[in-house]
Amino acid sequence: MAEQKSKGVRTQHPSYAAMSPLWKRCRDAAKGEHAIHAAGETYLPKLAEEEDRDYTSRKGRTPFFNASWRTISGLKGMLFRKDPIVKVAKAIEPYLNDIDMAGTPLSIFAQEVSEENLTVGRLGLLVDRPPMPQREDGQALTVAQTELLGLRPTIQKYSADSIINWKVARVGNAVKLVMVVLAESADVEDDDEFGHKSEDQYRVLDLIDGHYRQRVYRVKDQKDEQVGGDLYPTMNNKPMTDIPFFFAGVNDISPSIDVPPLLDLIDMNLHHYQVSADFEHGCHWSGLPTLFLFGTAPDKDNPIYIGGSSANCVSDPTGHVDYAQVEGGFEALQKNLESKKSEMAVLGARMLENSKSAVESAETIQQRTHGEQSQLSAMSNVTSMAIQAALQIFSEWAGSTETVEYQINTDFIPASMSPQELTALTAAWQAGLPGTSDQNVYALMQQKEMADPLITFEEEQERISTRTPQLMV
Repeated sequence: MAEQKSKGVRTQHPSYAAMSPLWKRCRDAAKGEHAIHAAGETYLPKLAEEEDRDYTSRKGRTPFFNASWRTISGLKGMLFRKDPIVKVAKAIEPYLNDIDMAGTPLSIFAQEVSEENLTVGRLGLLVDRPPMPQREDGQALTVAQTELLGLRPTIQKYSADSIINWKVARVGNAVKLVMVVLAESADVEDDDEFGHKSEDQYRVLDLIDGHYRQRVYRVKDQKDEQVGGDLYPTMNNKPMTDIPFFFAGVNDISPSIDVPPLLDLIDMNLHHYQVSADFEHGCHWSGLPTLFLFGTAPDKDNPIYIGGSSANCVSDPTGHVDYAQVEGGFEALQKNLESKKSEMAVLGARMLENSKSAVESAETIQQRTHGEQSQLSAMSNVTSMAIQAALQIFSEWAGSTETVEYQINTDFIPASMSPQELTALTAAWQAGLPGTSDQNVYALMQQKEMADPLITFEEEQERISTRTPQLMV
């Protein structure tokens, strides 16, 4: 790999520079038609000798069938079909209603994290807390005092595009993150009271002499200028020995970059867009009937108008009128479009198919669904690990010593019970066959989502015994 010239605090990690174009492609596809059209020739090249006006018209006629966002949205819905498991100390629970001090509850925050990971396959979580002032007697503030002042920890998410540089190194017997640089946008004062002005800044987190340090830089005249002094956050009045920044990727929570999980689908979506452009262009110029006038010559002084287009005048002694149009339409392009839709379904947008092929067996569907669930399950676990690690530091910084647990759902498809299975189960239960005790049958109904998983067998029995008797008529 070629050596990269340093740009100071703006220096990008080689992997970041290589992956940025892929992230942009994924984000544009997820944003939909507006972003794809705005990118112009990036996704829809001009035709040979095509004028700008003609290109703009052709692009505007071309729809973008957004399978990418539908898939991301659908997979996120599967992840949060059931509420995540969240276990924190009772005193920490109120903080979860505003995890980032911007009004975002943990439930929404986790969905935003998962959406980002599904879109580009990478993000970071920074646990932070404002510097703790000292009391007049020189002692540290109590937890109650910090709460009163609003000096509580937060978790901030950083997109893949914001994590521009990082380093890892062996420290003692472990490999640790020893530096990460985060690109941010900071609001600054504007002379206009209604105006909005911001500047780019860079937050540098590193380990110096084994202690966690934080610095902020802005670039003036191509030179790095530090804003404020060095900060050394503490935990329990002691310097921190780890950077509280956690990566979430496709396969693990290491700083290494993975290829976006839906990149193949997104690329196919863009190919579908390009074929759609050919189809719409053909329909516009070749699919519409075209008027031919035989036996007359074009006359600029006496033009012939036919719904906004012009007629083709042909010298012919017979002097007749005819229309030319494409026979049978554009079957090849239509088949190409449908083929790409099917390929997108296989690559991740399974919910886009209106119906399964009659020749696709139930076993094939089950195997394919199992594969999709396995990949999504792995991403669910990775995202859960990152959020749990961040929550643990968050909780400790808020004064708790209890272990935190966080797990996003991995049961994506309802395991419903068919009427035949329910009838067979009822018959077996009535006959008192082995394994059909009341408790086992109720547990199976919970597993099949026919009973509330939060209601115990004893509670359900109590509810049954107190229900109002039904009169037989």
